Amino acid sequence: MRSAPIISFVRLPRLKVRASIGLWLLAAGPGLAPPSMRVQANVLRIIFPDVGHGHAALIISPSGRTVLIDGGPDGAGAAVIVPLMWRIGLSQLDMMIATHYDADHIGGLDEVAAAFPPTLAYDSGDLTAPRGSRSFTDYMTAIGAVRRTLRAGDVLDLGGGARATCLVVNGDLASGGRVGIFGRSDPFDQLDNSASIGLLIQYADFDFFIAGDLTGGGDNTTDVESTVAQLVGDVDVVQLSHHGSATSSNVTFLSRLKAEVGIVQVATTNPYGHPSVEVVDRFITMTPTSGLTPIPPDGDFPLSRPPLLFQTQASPPSDSRVSHQGFVAHGTIEIETDGSRYTVRGERLPPWTFATDGARRGMRTDFPPTILVQTSPVVPHAGEAVRLTAQIADDSGRIRSARLTFSTNEGEPAPLPFLRLSATLFAGEIPGQPDGTLVRYCVTAEDEAGHVTTVCGLYFAGITPIGVVRAVDAWGIPRYEGAPVRVMGHVTVSSGTFSRTQTEIFIEDETGGVRVFQLRLPPQVVSSGDRVVVTGRVKSFHGLLELDITNPLPVPPFPSPFGIRVLDHSDAEPIPRPARIADVGEALEGRLVRIEGVRIVQGSIPQVGSANLLITDGTGTTTLRILDSTDIPGLPTPTGPFTLIGIVGQFDRFRPFTRGYQLLPRRRADFLLSTASSPATTDAERQCCSSGVAAPFPSPGGRR
Repeated sequence: MRSAPIISFVRLPRLKVRASIGLWLLAAGPGLAPPSMRVQANVLRIIFPDVGHGHAALIISPSGRTVLIDGGPDGAGAAVIVPLMWRIGLSQLDMMIATHYDADHIGGLDEVAAAFPPTLAYDSGDLTAPRGSRSFTDYMTAIGAVRRTLRAGDVLDLGGGARATCLVVNGDLASGGRVGIFGRSDPFDQLDNSASIGLLIQYADFDFFIAGDLTGGGDNTTDVESTVAQLVGDVDVVQLSHHGSATSSNVTFLSRLKAEVGIVQVATTNPYGHPSVEVVDRFITMTPTSGLTPIPPDGDFPLSRPPLLFQTQASPPSDSRVSHQGFVAHGTIEIETDGSRYTVRGERLPPWTFATDGARRGMRTDFPPTILVQTSPVVPHAGEAVRLTAQIADDSGRIRSARLTFSTNEGEPAPLPFLRLSATLFAGEIPGQPDGTLVRYCVTAEDEAGHVTTVCGLYFAGITPIGVVRAVDAWGIPRYEGAPVRVMGHVTVSSGTFSRTQTEIFIEDETGGVRVFQLRLPPQVVSSGDRVVVTGRVKSFHGLLELDITNPLPVPPFPSPFGIRVLDHSDAEPIPRPARIADVGEALEGRLVRIEGVRIVQGSIPQVGSANLLITDGTGTTTLRILDSTDIPGLPTPTGPFTLIGIVGQFDRFRPFTRGYQLLPRRRADFLLSTASSPATTDAERQCCSSGVAAPFPSPGGRR
């Protein structure tokens, strides 16, 4: 007999649960005999079947109610999920939820429904329905009349004290606010992923957040995560969205959730670069609720200290884009919790048991306000005021107070007038500032229950020296990451030199140099020697600081606030700075340098393609990176000392980003060969330097 209906439509109050999860890593194969899954009082189970490169989560509540969130790709339902449900003794499926309509999430749902017809099936409705998709058609046919549309704020009673709250769907928030995901003209947009359902699963003191392929702004997707994180708050476990893709799990999101455990469902054979080394490294180096710094100063990876990542299969072994920092289950993962502790187990892993982090006690039934801020202009000119508007919403419908503060150049914050224009819209004005002024602002809102949310941002006013923008912290992370900024300088690397398909140039002023990048086709054409003004957002790529000029607002008819403006052209070549290899590091990153007396101690210039060589000038060693987009491949490898001109770059896969510096010549003319004959590199030099050779890695332009 089926359980009673399991949904109560309640406009979200704040539910928070912390529990003890036992992650049981089950191999999907018949050789593994799982323990009995009979209902146990006070125990919640969350099972992540090994569906290959797809997504599925089976929840068994303390009362025995069953929920399947997504069903993996086509074939996974019949081959993996249904046999698993039979093996653990299930006889019914109370609820099915499709987070969104990608085939790797709904492909197996019709197969599960054929064996275990769900009492109710929830999805996001028809706004992003892919009518031409066979997986979607099969899904719709299978669920038929039991289909329901899940709304933001709906609360699902899972039974036994467990519950699931829909915090976001189609960009709509449980607070009543909305993230605009529709109307973008960006060819890189991922609308269906941005529309994913995000669920907070709670039981006693345990919290788990799962959100399909929800986007966080990576690769110029819509950033839904940062706002949803205001509702999610501190959790114990998070499933990294989109299989750990770079589109998701941004810094703001992870820093608000402070999860101790992350889950990734991934296939070893996937060609997509999942899980991304950037995302996993970002996750495991976040400080969790315990407050312990997860990575000691020497950068070692602590195997026993959260945050810890668990994944169903190993990452692709030969893909330089992926992380190998997670614990691999080699099969299905199960989480078990009694609400106070949780344990991670696997067929090839010892059990991992954690206490819930204790950030909050009990279930959240009332959530804090959400705040979405917009500033205009995005990067003001010197002396130009900035208008700030904020959409502030709360599930109660009542905002007790809202305030705006700002500071300049790390000074003390000062309050500003903040007017209420409507029930949810507030506005204020930040005074204009001189060139190069760093402006930080914060909007704080409090609801009638006393729940407080604060959202902060920053920007630079006018023209800012590149050297100011380049500041990094002890981890090698830009101090002003995400800040919109305007800089002026001369182009040292023309478009088309380091990338034939995307805008990738380097510019330099008296204070420093920086890479300029745009994820867009065709590339914007500028030439070496041009004097330009660049407006973009401060970012980094594997330690290399850059200005990303990709349009952050691709919604017609609004023009992009970012881009390159050529002030004047010049035929004069930029003059490189004299340097030594010992000087190659953060202080010179992004600059064009000239180094005398260079010798190649390992490797050779390839006839075609890219390559890494090891070079020395007697003061140190570094990597010489030859890019296939230049005319350098095919150049005879110098056998004696020569003068080298090139850009100082960096490619460091792991925090702290203090290694991986390299030299990137632009063309054959950057190799100034000596006319005098010179001896070949000695055995002593080779022995001295061979240990420093870096493994091949992509050029700065080969990031996507």
